[in-house]
Amino acid sequence: MLSGQNRPFNLFRSGAKALGLLLVLAFLAGLTGCVSMDQYKGLQTAHEQALEQLAQAQHDLELARQQIEQLNAKIADLNNLLSTGASGDSARQREIELLRAQLADLQNKYNDLLKMSATPNLPVAVNNALKDLAAQYPDLLEYDERLGMLRLKSDLTFDVGSTEVRPQAKQALAKVAQILNMPEIARNEVQVVGHTDDIPIRAGGPTATRNPDNWTLSTNRAWSVLAVLHTNGLSDDRGTAGGWGDQRPIAPNAANKRGNEKNRRVEIYIRPTTVPEGIVVSTGAASTPTPVAPRRTAPRTPRTPATRPAAPAATAPTPPMPM
Repeated sequence: MLSGQNRPFNLFRSGAKALGLLLVLAFLAGLTGCVSMDQYKGLQTAHEQALEQLAQAQHDLELARQQIEQLNAKIADLNNLLSTGASGDSARQREIELLRAQLADLQNKYNDLLKMSATPNLPVAVNNALKDLAAQYPDLLEYDERLGMLRLKSDLTFDVGSTEVRPQAKQALAKVAQILNMPEIARNEVQVVGHTDDIPIRAGGPTATRNPDNWTLSTNRAWSVLAVLHTNGLSDDRGTAGGWGDQRPIAPNAANKRGNEKNRRVEIYIRPTTVPEGIVVSTGAASTPTPVAPRRTAPRTPRTPATRPAAPAATAPTPPMPM
């Protein structure tokens, strides 16, 4: 069952409050042309908290969906055993009834979470474009329109232990960047999150030199994917990347640290939040507001992931500090 029955609901409520504060401060900034440092820090804090809570709530949704699938599979297995007339039928029947009750309860919670989700549906044109793209690369990409999320399978995106994106994956990501720059979502923030299975990085191996643990490997892979998106036109102020290592599996890992390929993945989220524009910080020495520098939109050469500091966990996007 879901851990902490009321936790996802509280996350959505607090996330909504934080987003509400974010919108109010952004509105005030639009009226005055500048905000104080305290106001800016409040805006930034609300922004970070809202996205962290949104990411956790989305994780709870995914976890509930996986649990529903597992319960359905177990019920199907028990029904097959009953149909063969195997011994212990009465005990299996009682187990099936218990599992069905658990399934109904979990399905109700899942439906409630979907109704309360803070993630709006993407515009129809964007949603269709992402579905079409996933259909073009069925072995590489999966698209979840409920979460506005594209999932890349790491085994096809990278070589074993590598953070270099394969050529076919680069072709697909170039098309992803085109979709992310569609006018309907041209200012929405983008978050790239890496994940691994639970197989430890082998000490002394070639991978361990640059990626000593799964957190580092997942983060550097996310940065590599984001670098490809930047190269193909995603502006610098829209994207952020981080990694969860093996802490957010979507399927059971095999026993004895043997992993699961489903857990080796990189996810690209299109956030409902947008990049703030025109916010400046007022100071005692400033006589006139300083405009925010225009963002870069032209393709550029990607930065090497190894030169970036590896984040210990997934990070939420933050508004750019005004000049």
